[in-house]
Amino acid sequence: MERLLTLAGTTSLLAQSRARGAAPVELEDRIPGYDTIQSFLQTWFRLDIGTVLTIAAAMGLVSACAQSLHATGLRLYWWVIRFLTASISIAGKDRLNREVLNWLGHHQLSKKSTRILTAYSEQVQTDAWSYRRVQERNDYQSEKRVPVQYLPTFGTTWFIFEKRVFMVRRILTNSSQRSSDWASHTPDEYSGAPEGDEPLVVMCLGRSVVPIQRFLQQCRDFSDKQREAFVTVRASKGQSFHDDSWDTTILRPLRPLETIHFDEDIKADLLADIKNYLDPATRKFYNRRGIPYRRGYLLHGPPGTGKTSLSLALAGLFGLELYLLHVPSVANDTILEKLFTHLPPRCIVLLEDIDAVGIRRSGGPGTARIDDGSASGDSSDDSDGDDMHGKNGRLYAHRDMGCTLAGLLNILDGVASQEGRIVFLTSNFAHKLDKALTRPGRVDRTIYLGPISPASAELMFLRMYAADMEDMKADDDKAARQLAEDGTKQLAAEFRRHIPDGLITPAQLQGYLLNHRDAPVRAVKEIREWVGQERQLKEDAARREQRAAEKRKEKRRERK
Repeated sequence: MERLLTLAGTTSLLAQSRARGAAPVELEDRIPGYDTIQSFLQTWFRLDIGTVLTIAAAMGLVSACAQSLHATGLRLYWWVIRFLTASISIAGKDRLNREVLNWLGHHQLSKKSTRILTAYSEQVQTDAWSYRRVQERNDYQSEKRVPVQYLPTFGTTWFIFEKRVFMVRRILTNSSQRSSDWASHTPDEYSGAPEGDEPLVVMCLGRSVVPIQRFLQQCRDFSDKQREAFVTVRASKGQSFHDDSWDTTILRPLRPLETIHFDEDIKADLLADIKNYLDPATRKFYNRRGIPYRRGYLLHGPPGTGKTSLSLALAGLFGLELYLLHVPSVANDTILEKLFTHLPPRCIVLLEDIDAVGIRRSGGPGTARIDDGSASGDSSDDSDGDDMHGKNGRLYAHRDMGCTLAGLLNILDGVASQEGRIVFLTSNFAHKLDKALTRPGRVDRTIYLGPISPASAELMFLRMYAADMEDMKADDDKAARQLAEDGTKQLAAEFRRHIPDGLITPAQLQGYLLNHRDAPVRAVKEIREWVGQERQLKEDAARREQRAAEKRKEKRRERK
């Protein structure tokens, strides 16, 4: 402003000098070289320096007035916001943040009036719009490239909710996006793109936060409704830890429990046990008696018997999120413990391949001898003294890398263990697991998932080819539909007779049926030959394993 006043004074002096027809001494004193500049402009550009200075002063005055009005307007705006609105802030890492963005993306960004958005051509590290994506994408057409995603950008989004004016402000927190002086005067929505972890401020006109609370509940209900047809699977890379280490979100369609083929009595008993555990009365029962409220199941059996699929189906059936963790990939016990501390109160945790945790008995290669003078090793004791004990009092130590048995036991029923969650542990070799891991309190139920039975094979056949019945037109002859259904049942009964007990896994049989998905009759005709081939392959594998075991024994004898 002082410079503008000086410029205005200079212009006034120049006007006076022009009126007298000579350059005043004041201008020569204030602007060295004034005569030279004036002569140059008049000679080469035919411009009068007085006119130039007058225009410059006027433009500067207009700019200063505009900045002053802008600052006054901002102060007035924030005064109104401060005294005439209520607000609730949401942290960038909170799931509610993503649910609000999801609601805005579905209800506001789809409107033609929206002019400023943020676009992504790759998956964002947030599930803010994951549930919309399934409905809006056509994977068959866009599978060759990732579709463009649209989310709210920085700044304020205005909308009407329940006849009230609401504002959601996405705050720019990355100062590097405003490193230059020019960027510091740029509005937030034009200064950069959000990275997915920006905090939100939800505001509404009025003096009460109750309307905002209703809006946030609406956002949560909207996300829950979108999740009804899917199971949310959250996973972690397990190599490092930060505030959002469950950083991978996968949406899987609900899988009916009928598609998991194992003993029906065991299946019904498992369902009843989980339903009873999730009953609020059960939680009160546990709390009143001082019993830790948690439940653990061990699913074991050969590969391809549906251990992971069973966990996925149960998560969808009971409406819980599934947290998937491949135990051998976890870097150390600290990361494992922190991952468990960030679990929600009610969820299903799937710990895969726990038999591959890097542990050995003390005295073996890569272990350290641990001796505290204790040799009890009683795995039936309720205390945690068995955390590092094996048979005959021999202690377990760990390899140089990876999580340890002690760390795994601690997150199951130690101080770091969460209450309310359901833990499923999977193992292909349950007989190799330490008793300290499978004792009651850590594993409450052990369920064996083995090869498919003939009865389950018949059900799988019916499920695989029953879809053809649904594809028939509604006006087709009822007799024809009944005939087709009866024919499928006859084929299924014939198919069942060729399935032996204890040989074929559900995954193998499903793969065979998929190869014949359009030819049920051919599937029945060729099943006998296929079963014979699988039996031969299994026998050959057993012989190879036996020879390998004999060679290992022979090498050990030679070393001795």
